[in-house]
Amino acid sequence: MSPGLRNRLAFVALAVVFVLATGACGGEAEPEAPEADPTTTTTEALSAEAVLKGAAEEIATLSTTKFTMVDENETGAKFMGTTLKRLNAEVEEPDRFKLAVEAQSALGFVRIQVVGIGDEVLMQLFDGAPWSPVEPDQIPFNLTGLGMTLHDILLAIEDATISGSESLGGGPALRLETTLASDDLSALITNAGSGHSLDALLWIGESDRALRQIRIAGQVYDDDAPETVRVITIEDVDVPVDITLPGA
Repeated sequence: MSPGLRNRLAFVALAVVFVLATGACGGEAEPEAPEADPTTTTTEALSAEAVLKGAAEEIATLSTTKFTMVDENETGAKFMGTTLKRLNAEVEEPDRFKLAVEAQSALGFVRIQVVGIGDEVLMQLFDGAPWSPVEPDQIPFNLTGLGMTLHDILLAIEDATISGSESLGGGPALRLETTLASDDLSALITNAGSGHSLDALLWIGESDRALRQIRIAGQVYDDDAPETVRVITIEDVDVPVDITLPGA
């Protein structure tokens, strides 16, 4: 075989090997990068403003709400001359509510009950006592239009930050930190003081944006001790409640 022919055959062989090799490489598709799940959102990608807006919109639609409030240190202002330990509340929009207040008096434990429908509010100072009318401003909460009141408070918060996520109220909840002024709560808290700075934590559902808990540290009322801490927990929403005036 002449040298020229041998060189041409070698060149053809190399070309065939190259074509086969590149064809094999081209036949195997590179693995595709997994697509981001649009339903998965990290806390870093969220804004506190968007979370608060979602919670405000959600709570404004509620027909009924059950919540509790606990004075953790029992250092808050007196309620009807007693030390408030725990408050259980049921609210039906727009203007019905029922409260059961567990408190400590000079004579021992007492259970104070309050029922309000519209402008009529009745109170029972202890089990078995007669029901008596009271002025609405003697009740610690203004519960008329509760959903819209909370809606407006949430939207007014400006400096909140998302500080983490934890399980609360049956599922993951975002924890938000912010500061409030006692004046900011005047639409919700009857006779709230003026000019007091409050540290607040809010827990809001990651998926449903439901407001689940609020922790407020500081003086809401002028007579609160500085170390007062109140925790409000939303226990249930949009469930049947039975709110009627005693004797009706």
